[in-house]
Amino acid sequence: MGSDFSKEGCFHSPTMDKRNLDTLRDYVRNYNPPEGCGGCINILLFGLVGAGKSSTINTFLSALDPRGETISCVPIGDNPHSVTPELRCYREGKIKFWDSTGWNVMNFYQTKRVNWEKKNGVLQMILEGRVPNGTNLQRFNPDSDISSYPVIPENVIHGVAFVFDINTMDCISGDKMKEFQELETIVVQKYVHRVVIGTKFDLLGIPERHNAWIYEYNPLQQKFERLAAYTGIKRRFMFVVSNLWRGGQIEMIKCILALYALDNMVRNIDRFLRAV
Repeated sequence: MGSDFSKEGCFHSPTMDKRNLDTLRDYVRNYNPPEGCGGCINILLFGLVGAGKSSTINTFLSALDPRGETISCVPIGDNPHSVTPELRCYREGKIKFWDSTGWNVMNFYQTKRVNWEKKNGVLQMILEGRVPNGTNLQRFNPDSDISSYPVIPENVIHGVAFVFDINTMDCISGDKMKEFQELETIVVQKYVHRVVIGTKFDLLGIPERHNAWIYEYNPLQQKFERLAAYTGIKRRFMFVVSNLWRGGQIEMIKCILALYALDNMVRNIDRFLRAV
């Protein structure tokens, strides 16, 4: 495959065949969470505007479809509703995916200091399950009496996927990354499972026929090394998802990549919930 590939820094090796596809899909589709978590596990996708949060939810839903048919229920791209202003929830089986406003535009109309404090408050209340589905996050005021926003047990977040556009992550300013690190600290303090999902790896220049070996691709390994330094998250909790499809069906390799990331999240969340 050439010098761009090496197993030396490879941290994932999903098997790219139909048997593994069926195994991954069956586990996630038939997953039953332990008692006490509202009957579902909740996964929040969190990242900058345009990072691919909404597209990734569509990819997860498509990969979970028994026939692998593409599902586009989450607005993306040129859709006038593609910039997510609200906290939105999409359910498949016993998993709920939560789409959120890009953290760089939350409460964008406020002064910088007030804006930053509100971002912290909004994220904390989302994690605690205090923000109802459909709430406009750009208008939401976390300074209100917290008793007005009681915990909704079935909305408590169990896992956060920090979504980064792998192709443009190096362009994130130092100030923006510092803001992200402070937001991530809130997630850490809540003992919520964290992963990184890298999107748009298709734009790194790897030929599609080599997607099966994407984790052996040196440029991707280097991107994840930088993300590990930024986030403090170990590379074994970093995954790639391709949100580019052709026609009405998601290709097997892209389906496996998405389910491999999702399977890892579900298993780690489940392990934590059963231990507490």
